[in-house]
Amino acid sequence: MSASIEERIAEEVKAALLDQVLGVDNRVFRARKDAFSPDEGGDAINIDTAEMTSRPISDAVDDNELTLDVCIYVRGDVWETKADAYAVLVHPLLRQRDYLAAGLRVARVRRVDQDWAGDEGDATPGKRTVKYAFRCLTPADDITAQP
Repeated sequence: MSASIEERIAEEVKAALLDQVLGVDNRVFRARKDAFSPDEGGDAINIDTAEMTSRPISDAVDDNELTLDVCIYVRGDVWETKADAYAVLVHPLLRQRDYLAAGLRVARVRRVDQDWAGDEGDATPGKRTVKYAFRCLTPADDITAQP
């Protein structure tokens, strides 16, 4: 069974970041719900599916927008500055990725929102969430294909 276009895009985003963000390296995850403990060491990125909206553009084709949360987890003093440095590295990796090489026709990649959250204490990492929207078409009756 083939994966949906949404799943393939999310996996491609993970592939784009894996071992490409200095300081995060291979600590790139998909849909991780477990907390990041201090024992795990290092900073990390987790990619979560935020939402998918679709609108018909004809009886046969839907125009879709997939929103992914790229959550950057960091520890240390002035964690916002550290998270910002990672966000600066992530942005061109996602915007300039050759999605077509992975068999995906992505019409547009945009940063659409972001959020910061930090708690007191060394055990809890700061978190910057950067939302990216990926626009693509699918046949109305097949979410695994693209026209």
